[in-house]
Amino acid sequence: MSTIWGAYQNPEIPEAPEKPDTPEKPETPEKPDTPENPETPEKPGTPENPDSPDSGKSDSKDPIQKPDTDKADSSEDRKDTKTDPIPGSEIDHTQEISKAEEAAGQNESKTAVSNSELINRQQIVKQPEMVEDFRFWTVARKYAFARTAINVREEIPEAADGRADTSEEAKEAELEAAKKDAKELRAGFDIENQKYNTKKVKRTKTAKGVKKSTQIKLTGLNIFSSAKLKTEAPNQTNLKAGKRAEAARQAEKDLQKQKEEQAAKVTADLAAQQMEEKVRSVGTISQDGLLYILKEEDNGWLYVESGNVRGFVKASEIYTEDAAQELLDVYQTQARLKASKENKDYTGIEETAKTAQALIDAKDNQAYTYLRATVNQTVADKEPALVSEQVDTDKKGILDIQEEKNADSRVVGTMTAGELCYILADEDSDWVYVESGDVRGFAEKKYLKSDAETKAQVTERGADSYSVADKNMDPEDNKALYYTLTSTKEGTPSGEIRQSMIEYASQFVGNPYVWGGTSLTNGADCSGFVQQIYKAYGYDLPRVAEDQSQYGTKIPVEDAQPGDLIFYAKNGYVYHVVMYAGDGKTIEAANEDVGIIYGTVYNKDAVWATRILDDHYTVAGGGIGTVNATEEMYGADLGNFTITYYCACEICCNKADGITATGTPVIEGQTIAVDPSVIPYGTKVIIGGHVFTAEDCGGAIKKNHIDVYVNSHEEALALGVTNAEVYLAK
Repeated sequence: MSTIWGAYQNPEIPEAPEKPDTPEKPETPEKPDTPENPETPEKPGTPENPDSPDSGKSDSKDPIQKPDTDKADSSEDRKDTKTDPIPGSEIDHTQEISKAEEAAGQNESKTAVSNSELINRQQIVKQPEMVEDFRFWTVARKYAFARTAINVREEIPEAADGRADTSEEAKEAELEAAKKDAKELRAGFDIENQKYNTKKVKRTKTAKGVKKSTQIKLTGLNIFSSAKLKTEAPNQTNLKAGKRAEAARQAEKDLQKQKEEQAAKVTADLAAQQMEEKVRSVGTISQDGLLYILKEEDNGWLYVESGNVRGFVKASEIYTEDAAQELLDVYQTQARLKASKENKDYTGIEETAKTAQALIDAKDNQAYTYLRATVNQTVADKEPALVSEQVDTDKKGILDIQEEKNADSRVVGTMTAGELCYILADEDSDWVYVESGDVRGFAEKKYLKSDAETKAQVTERGADSYSVADKNMDPEDNKALYYTLTSTKEGTPSGEIRQSMIEYASQFVGNPYVWGGTSLTNGADCSGFVQQIYKAYGYDLPRVAEDQSQYGTKIPVEDAQPGDLIFYAKNGYVYHVVMYAGDGKTIEAANEDVGIIYGTVYNKDAVWATRILDDHYTVAGGGIGTVNATEEMYGADLGNFTITYYCACEICCNKADGITATGTPVIEGQTIAVDPSVIPYGTKVIIGGHVFTAEDCGGAIKKNHIDVYVNSHEEALALGVTNAEVYLAK
């Protein structure tokens, strides 16, 4: 997955040369003349000019010389920084330091300084603490369908592999199986449609035939006299028809019994699986049932959403991609036909496709909030309400926001007369579900004013001028927090892009280290490695570690978060860069001996970290018309583009693999879909004075065409199609 979450926090990117200034493989003597490295030191200290991976400016292909340098690198102060070492973490940085100093020595203006002096020259910024929002955010749909009846688990069972066979043969077999299921599903819908049409015909014939039937009866009375009436033998045709009808009824009963027996067996099998895995099932999905993939976990496990059930399934249990598309086409055809029959607008397949049946209540499901992404709309229409003056007399001036729909439940927050909240649910009930600031719970409706006059007053004065509820507890301790997933604003998926970056970088662990290289598969040096990782996310970093160390916002090493870069220096020269992976771990292109590895932070030489990812983006619902580009941000005019609008609903994103091209959550006010051959992913552009990021694409988006994401389908329809000049954001 890949994306950019916000504007750069640093000056314009300097243009870096495509190749380092010095030769990729400079000639180095087989035994370099390094006075600080005696040939056979009995107890060497850390060498002044050791020989280790890249500064990005010179290198040697000679084997790394280690005259007992491992002992020097394993000094007590180094051991203190490595509490739980992992394979490959004890890296010898000697070769790297040597090359950094050699490269620096080519510039006469540089003189060796201590690392302390080097740090003192930098402007290192202490970052504010990042607070995660409790709210959910909307992602586009990524469809999947159950191959058979399956359990949705509350957690991933220990040592259970959920991976599907990804060989070409297995994919072909999966597609054929999906086509067979789709054919049977279509046949079932055809029978259902035929029954509907037959009933419709019968109704029509009945209505038209009432008058005709009456006339026939009158005519019959004129033709036959009572003398001609006589008892006739039973009609043999009617007897045969009756037998056929009875046989059909019996066959239907037998089929129903067979279905019940099969359902009982499936239920028993799912219960046995639950016992074997020792993990609670929070829901079940029947064969061909619909689910959405929200996140892919290790070992083939998927975090999914289906109806009101959220949890984990195996990749091997579901149809995805082309196979899922086969079933999706059938459901979409039926859903559109159904909407047409009922003279309604097509709104998706959720009312047609089978979804999961919950086994436990959502609030008791530990997996429900594992990831705060959902395919459903999360930004509610604002229905403002003010606390009435009646609360002063009835409630002694205090309106309690309850955790449940009764006055005996816990009080999660309090409000006073004139304070503002928004009604999110149950607006016609005595107890309504409200949100006020970060307080969410139930309030008695009789103490709230939510009429047209109140709404007009809030609009005129502005919501920011009103006080909101005082909270009695943190949101995560409030059981009513997720009574609905909607809020007056969308959540902030902080940390998601960082985790994505680490997962992306991890797949290259084990690949070779190549001095001067920038290939994640065929070989890269330390700076080439992080440059290419960031490039995949739309950031253009300088080529060499020393220049990279000056790019972005410098922060203390201890403040680094996953995805930030940490730089090592010796004698005042930056010689190595690593990507921080969290918990003291790194992912780095280390040296020629070990290649790209998981490592640990080498605190002895770590001088500072740099933050390039912007965690403080705005994702509140609406605001696409807000002018947020300053005059100096305008770059080249990219030309006039056709602008249309879309949302994350099935109508706008109706393909099985409906996630954004970069794999990110779609965000109103940020995400646009582009033709990547015209505007590359990650590019920031200005449209109508607002800065957007290219994160998505679509089959119909070609050349000078841009789709802008909004939170609701109604808004997408209302905005329609326009044309606008598009500028590159500097």
